[in-house]
Amino acid sequence: MIDLAADTKPVLDKVLREEADFANQDYAPYIDNLDVDENMFRRYRSPQDLSDWRQLSAVLLGDIRGKDVLDYGCGMGEESIYLAKLGAKVTAIDISEVGVASVKRRAAHNGLDVRAFEMRGDPTSFDDESFDVVHGLGILHHVGIDVALQEVHRLLRPVEAVKTFLMKHARFLGNFDHVTDHEHNLRWKEIHAAVARFSEASVYPYHLLYRLKRFFPTRALPAVRRIDAAALTLIPSLRHFAGGVAIRVRK
Repeated sequence: MIDLAADTKPVLDKVLREEADFANQDYAPYIDNLDVDENMFRRYRSPQDLSDWRQLSAVLLGDIRGKDVLDYGCGMGEESIYLAKLGAKVTAIDISEVGVASVKRRAAHNGLDVRAFEMRGDPTSFDDESFDVVHGLGILHHVGIDVALQEVHRLLRPVEAVKTFLMKHARFLGNFDHVTDHEHNLRWKEIHAAVARFSEASVYPYHLLYRLKRFFPTRALPAVRRIDAAALTLIPSLRHFAGGVAIRVRK
């Protein structure tokens, strides 16, 4: 399916080089954290609370055993490892050489087979229809939603039950995270335009009060997530104030 040299590296322009350097600096202190976070993995393995977007992502992904899965913008590879533990044949890409090195080390440490490449996402170096599933976490604001979903559409195989799940930490009300100057805050108009190329698309807004989680005690966070989920369900117009969105598309 994929025949790429192990040392495949992205050709980075100035902006992407700055993004990669930013990520490298962010990841470097955690390069030796290789163990699986069992509490986080349970969210993927046994999802129960759909007010948590990671658990929703696991439900939307469905059974990925034996499927070719691309972790698009894999970061340090936490999700790549979870997907591999769930039985997927995982390929991971990122422009951060520190992130890709982390993925490889995590996979080896946990006895998993994950292929990881330094590669840009706009476009990737993969052939058309290379994957059954594409997964991404917090990547759309880096690549740009239209460019990213165009590439996802190209990469997906038009087979039964194809699922793509991408998650975006969209900062609709301002900058709550440590980010670079090159990120683009998504708007609902461009989200709907970008998903129009797919045969099916579902969009799930998340995080109203939860965006202020630093001000709540940890024990209160599950209740805050549930309040957010109820509010966004009962009052759909609140989606414009959401801090993030989960998108599931089908080719």
